[in-house]
Amino acid sequence: MSEQTLSNRGQKNVSAGEAFDKLVEIFTDVYDKDKNPDGIISLGVAENGLMHHELAAYFNKVEINTRHLTYGDGPFGSRALRSALSNYFNDYFNPVNKVLPEHLVVAGGVTSAIDLTTFATANPGDGILVGRPLYTSFSNDVSVRAEAKLVAVSSDGKDPMSEEMVEQYEKELLKQEKAGTKIKAMILASHPDNRASVPFTSALAIDTTSIIDANRVHILYGMSKDFSCNGLRAGVLLSQSNAPLLKSVKSVALFSWPASVADTYWTHMLTDRPFLDAYFRENSKRLAEGYTLLTAFLKQQDISWVRGSNAGFFIWVDFRSFLGKDIHVDGDEQVETVAVERPSQVYRTSKRASERDGWFFQKIVKARVFVASGNAFFAEEHGWYRVSFSVPKDVLEVGLERLGKVLEEVKREVDG
Repeated sequence: MSEQTLSNRGQKNVSAGEAFDKLVEIFTDVYDKDKNPDGIISLGVAENGLMHHELAAYFNKVEINTRHLTYGDGPFGSRALRSALSNYFNDYFNPVNKVLPEHLVVAGGVTSAIDLTTFATANPGDGILVGRPLYTSFSNDVSVRAEAKLVAVSSDGKDPMSEEMVEQYEKELLKQEKAGTKIKAMILASHPDNRASVPFTSALAIDTTSIIDANRVHILYGMSKDFSCNGLRAGVLLSQSNAPLLKSVKSVALFSWPASVADTYWTHMLTDRPFLDAYFRENSKRLAEGYTLLTAFLKQQDISWVRGSNAGFFIWVDFRSFLGKDIHVDGDEQVETVAVERPSQVYRTSKRASERDGWFFQKIVKARVFVASGNAFFAEEHGWYRVSFSVPKDVLEVGLERLGKVLEEVKREVDG
């Protein structure tokens, strides 16, 4: 009844937050060795908790003054932060062209930056190509306000960032435009399967002159991942050759104004190079230890995962054998890639496969462990899960112990 008071747009977005509501249930019952030992251990969120104690101690030494209680320099990042970010990009990312402060708009996180960029570049109904599997929130990021469509592109086992994917993207583009959906952009980003054909190279370091018009290349970067600060909500849009885009984004930046505290903390980190370099070294070391611990567990369990990761917080794990045999039989529905706003879909599915995957996921959650089902990431087949290793070692060990027990139980049931 209450939905009748909403606009068409408002009604359409009522269900947009349902997936996040389920995550909130987990966030409010997280494991703590002393305070909540029976809580859920989250190995399913792309969040790095390995350096939180060090960062909290560092930030507690940063002075907050009366200037931080004002509107400051406006809604798109302080001059100090934009200067610090441009220096950071120039020093760490080897850009072909020097990054200047005027190339940057700071927002309240990368999600906000995606929304702002989509709103400024795509018309309602335009398509945005993204290779599968993909970050679950991209669907909402491009559609809830900008009303663009996420077009999930089948990778068919290929690295979504590889040259061999070009044919897949082109095929989908032609298919969608034939069906009446204009493709306005594509997002190239880290994928849940976290494979990498080659070591990381920033888009800033690529000379795009013979590839694409520079005014069509925009880079989004945030404080959440490299800086382990998901909760501070700060991200940046970097566009070196499209001043009209930046002006358009600034006109609505008021709706995603980054908090002055986040702005200040990030500025301090970026301008304190001794701390920053030490932080990156220790963070990389701890991530490597977590990766080694998780992959050793998977080897012991004879479980495969997608190889090739050289960065990130998680790996793409193959739990298909735990769904049982004959989950795909003749006559099973084959779902093709389509332009979607929500919800996520898998490429190869059947009623039995979907039911078994749901059963398997609930088994894990009941064991007080959360790993992220591939269904949330537009996986192309049931049984794939994203498992994070960026939690403190003692927490990861308890989580893997719980996961090992439930996997043994599931295996006994599946094998009969």
